[in-house]
Amino acid sequence: ATRKQLERGQRVTELMKQPQYSPLSICDMAISLFAANEGYLDDVEQSKIIAFEDGLHAHMRNAHGALEDKIVQTGDWNDEIESQFKTIINEFKQSW
Repeated sequence: ATRKQLERGQRVTELMKQPQYSPLSICDMAISLFAANEGYLDDVEQSKIIAFEDGLHAHMRNAHGALEDKIVQTGDWNDEIESQFKTIINEFKQSW
């Protein structure tokens, strides 16, 4: 359990690395942290976390732009958005 927690922490650390002067939107940050917290990144190699995150954000923009716009505009978080995040991440993982 400790090893699993440490490995998840390493993945979260990778997610927190952002290019200078290119901060993530609130939606991108939310889906990245949700994916890490819920264990969706546990089977992704640490060296591929950034590529996975970039792909997930692109998938979110391309396939679910309306949800992204809603989150960016309102900053809302609720059970419906959480459910949609689960669906989006699962969709992306199947094609990644």
